[in-house]
Amino acid sequence: MRRLLLGLLLNALLAGCATSSLLRTGFRLPQAKGLAFVSPVTTIAVSRNYSPATADKAATLESARLLSLALQQHRAELRLRNEVTIPDSLLLQARHEIYQAVLGIEAHWQLTSGANLPVLDYLLSQQRQRYALLTVASGLTFIPKRPPPVLTGKPRLGGSGSGQSSTLDGQPKFNIFLLIYDQQQHAIVYYRHTPPLATHEPLDA
Repeated sequence: MRRLLLGLLLNALLAGCATSSLLRTGFRLPQAKGLAFVSPVTTIAVSRNYSPATADKAATLESARLLSLALQQHRAELRLRNEVTIPDSLLLQARHEIYQAVLGIEAHWQLTSGANLPVLDYLLSQQRQRYALLTVASGLTFIPKRPPPVLTGKPRLGGSGSGQSSTLDGQPKFNIFLLIYDQQQHAIVYYRHTPPLATHEPLDA
């Protein structure tokens, strides 16, 4: 997981655009070097003994911990500044707003004129931060683990992963979505997701 996240971040923050990226007109990545980063927002579903997958709190927290650790370990390398922590009292609302923003981008594959992220606006204004990096993830894991079959498909938000697979195909899925948010413009100015063929175990370090 850490290697996957690091590769995405390095590509996004240091190398520029790719076919799986969106960049808002007029925005240049160097503008955001040294940006703040928000505590990762994740949802991990677990299928136990061939049962339907459901969101799992323990797996979700562990996934967020691993992502946060990866960010902290490479903080200097990626030129990340202070971490913006979402307080528990605002976490539910923030998660809803952030996932809705990701779903909207994935559905239309474009950055609209604005983003409805009032919790993030509030937190960034409190710290006088303009730009912030958001790491959003969703995944599916199985207990016990089974060898994954070969599968293709575009990464999707949610526990089921690709639209071409079922929750019982034995394939773990882990999708990472990176966003750079501009609090001044109230807009997402950069967006990237994991490559279409990438499949990963969400709880592997």
